[in-house]
Amino acid sequence: MPKVLSIREETSEEKKLREWFETQALESPKNLEEAARLLIGLVTGLLGALFGVLTVSAETLPAYLSLSAVKWCGILAVVLWLLSLLCALVVVTPRRWQSDAGKPETQSQVFKDLLSYKSRWLRDAVLLFGGGVIALGIVLVVALTSM
Repeated sequence: MPKVLSIREETSEEKKLREWFETQALESPKNLEEAARLLIGLVTGLLGALFGVLTVSAETLPAYLSLSAVKWCGILAVVLWLLSLLCALVVVTPRRWQSDAGKPETQSQVFKDLLSYKSRWLRDAVLLFGGGVIALGIVLVVALTSM
Protein backbone atom coordinates (compact mmCIF):
# COMPACT_ATOMS: atom_id res chain seq x y z
CA MET A 1 0.00 0.00 0.00
CA PRO A 2 1.54 3.35 -1.01
CA LYS A 3 2.15 5.93 1.65
CA VAL A 4 0.43 9.26 1.33
CA LEU A 5 2.48 12.30 2.19
CA SER A 6 0.75 15.35 3.42
CA ILE A 7 1.92 18.74 2.30
CA ARG A 8 1.35 21.85 4.31
CA GLU A 9 2.65 25.36 4.32
CA GLU A 10 5.40 26.03 6.83
CA THR A 11 4.44 27.94 9.93
CA SER A 12 5.90 31.35 10.68
CA GLU A 13 8.12 29.83 13.39
CA GLU A 14 9.39 27.17 11.00
CA LYS A 15 10.06 29.84 8.38
CA LYS A 16 11.97 32.00 10.89
CA LEU A 17 14.02 28.99 12.03
CA ARG A 18 14.81 27.96 8.43
CA GLU A 19 15.83 31.52 7.52
CA TRP A 20 17.97 31.78 10.65
CA PHE A 21 19.82 28.58 9.77
CA GLU A 22 20.32 29.76 6.19
CA THR A 23 21.78 33.04 7.48
CA GLN A 24 24.07 31.20 9.90
CA ALA A 25 25.31 28.90 7.16
CA LEU A 26 26.18 31.84 4.93
CA GLU A 27 27.94 33.64 7.81
CA SER A 28 30.10 30.60 8.65
CA PRO A 29 33.02 31.35 6.29
CA LYS A 30 33.14 34.95 7.56
CA ASN A 31 33.13 33.76 11.18
CA LEU A 32 35.92 31.26 10.49
CA GLU A 33 38.02 33.98 8.88
CA GLU A 34 37.40 36.37 11.78
CA ALA A 35 38.48 33.66 14.23
CA ALA A 36 41.63 33.05 12.17
CA ARG A 37 42.42 36.79 12.18
CA LEU A 38 41.98 36.87 15.96
CA LEU A 39 44.31 33.89 16.30
CA ILE A 40 46.89 35.62 14.08
CA GLY A 41 46.80 38.63 16.42
CA LEU A 42 47.13 36.41 19.50
CA VAL A 43 50.07 34.50 18.05
CA THR A 44 52.00 37.63 17.16
CA GLY A 45 51.31 39.12 20.61
CA LEU A 46 52.34 35.98 22.46
CA LEU A 47 55.49 35.63 20.38
CA GLY A 48 56.39 39.10 21.60
CA ALA A 49 55.66 38.07 25.20
CA LEU A 50 57.78 34.95 24.86
CA PHE A 51 60.71 36.91 23.51
CA GLY A 52 60.22 39.35 26.36
CA VAL A 53 60.58 36.50 28.86
CA LEU A 54 63.60 35.08 27.07
CA THR A 55 65.48 38.34 26.53
CA VAL A 56 66.99 40.45 29.23
CA SER A 57 68.40 43.96 29.12
CA ALA A 58 70.73 43.34 32.08
CA GLU A 59 74.37 42.47 31.54
CA THR A 60 74.13 39.14 33.35
CA LEU A 61 71.56 36.66 32.18
CA PRO A 62 69.16 35.14 34.69
CA ALA A 63 69.90 31.57 35.70
CA TYR A 64 66.62 30.27 34.26
CA LEU A 65 67.76 31.06 30.70
CA SER A 66 70.46 28.39 30.99
CA LEU A 67 67.96 25.68 31.95
CA SER A 68 67.33 23.19 29.15
CA ALA A 69 63.58 23.07 29.94
CA VAL A 70 63.31 26.82 29.28
CA LYS A 71 65.30 26.56 26.07
CA TRP A 72 63.41 23.58 24.65
CA CYS A 73 59.98 24.78 25.69
CA GLY A 74 60.78 28.23 24.32
CA ILE A 75 61.80 26.70 21.00
CA LEU A 76 58.71 24.49 21.02
CA ALA A 77 56.42 27.47 21.71
CA VAL A 78 57.93 29.47 18.86
CA VAL A 79 57.67 26.57 16.40
CA LEU A 80 54.09 25.74 17.39
CA TRP A 81 52.99 29.37 17.19
CA LEU A 82 54.63 29.86 13.80
CA LEU A 83 52.88 26.73 12.51
CA SER A 84 49.63 28.01 14.02
CA LEU A 85 50.18 31.33 12.29
CA LEU A 86 50.69 29.58 8.94
CA CYS A 87 47.52 27.51 9.38
CA ALA A 88 45.51 30.61 10.29
CA LEU A 89 46.89 32.41 7.24
CA VAL A 90 45.63 29.57 5.03
CA VAL A 91 42.11 30.24 6.38
CA VAL A 92 42.16 33.93 5.43
CA THR A 93 44.10 33.61 2.16
CA PRO A 94 41.76 34.03 -0.82
CA ARG A 95 41.25 30.88 -2.85
CA ARG A 96 39.28 30.26 -6.02
CA TRP A 97 36.24 28.04 -5.61
CA GLN A 98 34.42 27.05 -8.81
CA SER A 99 30.88 25.82 -9.16
CA ASP A 100 28.30 25.59 -11.92
CA ALA A 101 25.77 28.41 -11.49
CA GLY A 102 23.15 26.31 -13.26
CA LYS A 103 23.46 23.44 -10.81
CA PRO A 104 22.53 24.35 -7.23
CA GLU A 105 23.70 20.96 -5.95
CA THR A 106 27.26 21.67 -7.12
CA GLN A 107 27.11 25.09 -5.48
CA SER A 108 25.99 23.45 -2.26
CA GLN A 109 28.85 20.95 -2.46
CA VAL A 110 31.42 23.69 -3.13
CA PHE A 111 30.07 25.64 -0.15
CA LYS A 112 30.37 22.54 2.07
CA ASP A 113 33.91 21.96 0.79
CA LEU A 114 34.81 25.60 1.55
CA LEU A 115 33.49 25.30 5.11
CA SER A 116 35.28 21.99 5.61
CA TYR A 117 38.56 23.39 4.25
CA LYS A 118 38.50 26.52 6.42
CA SER A 119 37.31 24.62 9.50
CA ARG A 120 40.06 22.02 9.20
CA TRP A 121 42.83 24.63 8.91
CA LEU A 122 41.38 26.71 11.74
CA ARG A 123 41.12 23.64 13.99
CA ASP A 124 44.78 22.82 13.30
CA ALA A 125 45.75 26.45 14.01
CA VAL A 126 43.91 26.37 17.34
CA LEU A 127 45.49 23.06 18.39
CA LEU A 128 48.98 24.31 17.54
CA PHE A 129 48.25 27.58 19.34
CA GLY A 130 47.15 25.66 22.44
CA GLY A 131 50.36 23.63 22.36
CA GLY A 132 52.37 26.84 22.18
CA VAL A 133 50.48 28.28 25.16
CA ILE A 134 51.26 25.15 27.18
CA ALA A 135 54.94 25.42 26.24
CA LEU A 136 54.97 29.10 27.25
CA GLY A 137 53.31 28.17 30.54
CA ILE A 138 56.09 25.72 31.23
CA VAL A 139 58.69 28.40 30.46
CA LEU A 140 57.00 30.82 32.82
CA VAL A 141 56.62 28.28 35.64
CA VAL A 142 60.26 27.18 35.35
CA ALA A 143 61.42 30.82 35.22
CA LEU A 144 59.37 31.78 38.27
CA THR A 145 60.38 28.77 40.35
CA SER A 146 64.06 29.20 39.60
CA MET A 147 64.30 32.86 40.67
